[in-house]
Amino acid sequence: MSKNREYAKRLKELEGYERKIIAFKLCDELPENVEPYGDDVSFLCAVVAEVWEEGRKPFYVTNKNSLCGGALYSGIGNRRIEKDEFDAGMSQTIGMERGYETRENFRRVNQQIPHIFKHQKYLVIGTLEDVEDPDVVMIVADAYRVMRLCKTYTWKTGELVQGISGSAWCTNSFPHVYETRTMTYNMGDEQSRCLMNLEPGEEYCIIHYDILPLIVENIGNIQTGLAM
Repeated sequence: MSKNREYAKRLKELEGYERKIIAFKLCDELPENVEPYGDDVSFLCAVVAEVWEEGRKPFYVTNKNSLCGGALYSGIGNRRIEKDEFDAGMSQTIGMERGYETRENFRRVNQQIPHIFKHQKYLVIGTLEDVEDPDVVMIVADAYRVMRLCKTYTWKTGELVQGISGSAWCTNSFPHVYETRTMTYNMGDEQSRCLMNLEPGEEYCIIHYDILPLIVENIGNIQTGLAM
């Protein structure tokens, strides 16, 4: 665990993040000292925001806690829903002043997202300091600081970072990173930004834990705006 505290401390010192870095861990057997979220149901983005808003210690959710597709895209699979509930959800998703103009567009978006066919029972959520060996971490910061994270990866590897936008926060964030084991950035969507209380200039950066050491070790090596 000490290495994660060191990663968080180092990034905070170098980049001055205002928000805690959040870690996500998929598992079938729960780590010690992780509390259940309980029987409440909500949107996954709103659940995650409780780490910031309430300072919660690590907790776990199952797909029964999620009202939305966040459970599916984060890797714990959707709970079973009845047709009436699905149609009600679609009525809030499709049409004018909604997420997509038509159901066809909604399907097209889903066809562009990597599919996760293996799901696990639990998703542990907490700060990076408190979650051991997570799968991914999420840094939320202004565009300049997110750019620096992406530039660090490219500086070291020579590979570009692929950003994703146009769909929900969970869709934009998890599947690509699980599949590529790299990183991505996105702006989320209207609902997630509202439920997570983001400022207008903040963006999401999702980093696979495998490459977090690379980011921490090299973020101090990249060019700054003062370099000539």
